[in-house]
Order: sequence, then structure tokens, then C-alpha cells
Amino acid sequence: MTMKRLIATFAALALLAACGSDRSEPSPMGAAVGSLAKATVSRVSGNGGGGQAKASAPPSRADIEKYGMPILRAVIPTRGADALVTISDQKGPVVTWRTTDGTTFTLREGVLIQTRGLGPDLMSAAAPGVGQLLRDGGTHQRVYYFLGQDDVSTRRTYDCTVDVKGRESVTIFGRAHAVTRVTEECKRPLGTLTNEYWIEGTTIRKSRQWASGLTGYIDFERVVD
Repeated sequence: MTMKRLIATFAALALLAACGSDRSEPSPMGAAVGSLAKATVSRVSGNGGGGQAKASAPPSRADIEKYGMPILRAVIPTRGADALVTISDQKGPVVTWRTTDGTTFTLREGVLIQTRGLGPDLMSAAAPGVGQLLRDGGTHQRVYYFLGQDDVSTRRTYDCTVDVKGRESVTIFGRAHAVTRVTEECKRPLGTLTNEYWIEGTTIRKSRQWASGLTGYIDFERVVD
């Protein structure tokens, strides 16, 4: 393993260790490579370099699976952010994933319903479940609630239509998954958005979901269940 790859692996694993540890005590691995891990997670919230830092090669699946815990990859293209995160809270189908800098993504059945730590956040959302997303031609209403930079709450309501594209194969960290690709086209008088999902059985294995006007889309990959 090259030195560059080794550093990248330790940095990613430090993120996982810190996310999965007691918040009152620093992770030993996080302490060992703290500055590098801190630089990585800062790109999620948009601090420290404005997303200009050069991304390192990701760790392998074998590196990640050694931790023996569910792992989600979250990528925010507009911020140059690419982080591996673990679960900080779960209530039934609602799961909150957290980075070491406190940024969180809350998903219900794999559908994004809340963010924290991204600046103007998605405070909550009325969103479809996996069953609705698998009904070709189905319609539903989406409601997003945001908190802007001036702390003023806004609501956006969209009328959405589901389009089941068909079967595909996606590869996530070296593992192929047979999935059904689905798009969710949402419209309102002042704009449109499109969410995409790659669903394996009843699990959203991969997705591209809109978070807010400033954050844009977030790409999620369920790496380890």
C-alpha cells in the first residue's frame, strides 16, 4: 500500500471511529490523524478551505468492513465533500448519520428528510417511502421546510411523479448490486427538481437527493448494511 493510500485509509477510518465512539472521549485513531480527519470533514459543512482541498483515494471495502458497522457514503458535489459516516441515532426506519464535525443527515427508509450543519438546512420534509417510489407512474406531494441564513423558515411544496426506469447494476466500493433505477420528478410553479434512486429489494442502495438551494444535491451510497 502506498503512503498516499495509507494516509487516505487512516483518515477515512478515523472518521468512522470518531462517529461511532462516545462523544465525550476522542477516538484514539482520530487523535492519531486528527488534523487530516478534521480537514476532511470540514469540507462537508463548507468550512476551512471552501472545498478546495484535494481529495485522496478512498479506502477499500476490506478496510471499511473491518469496522463491523453500517456505513454510508455522502458526497456533496457543490462543496467538494466526500465522507464516510456512521449511525448516531435510529428510531425505526428513521436513521441519522453523523460526521465528526457534527453535520448530520437524517433519512427515512433511505429518503432524505433532514440535515443539520450545512448552513441553510433542510429542517424537515414530507417525503415518499420506498413502496411509493417503486410504483411506476405514481404521484405524491413533497413538502420541504427550510431554515435560511436569516433564520426565517420557508416551505416549498412540489407535485411529484415516479418513473421506474428498470433494472440496472451498480458497483459500490467494489461490490456489484442488482437494483431498480427510479426517478422522482417534482414540480412547482417556480421550479423543478429530480431525485434519483437505485433500489435493491426494499433498500435504497444509492441515491441523488436534493437538499436545498445552496447545498444542491447529495449523493448517498449505502456501503455496508
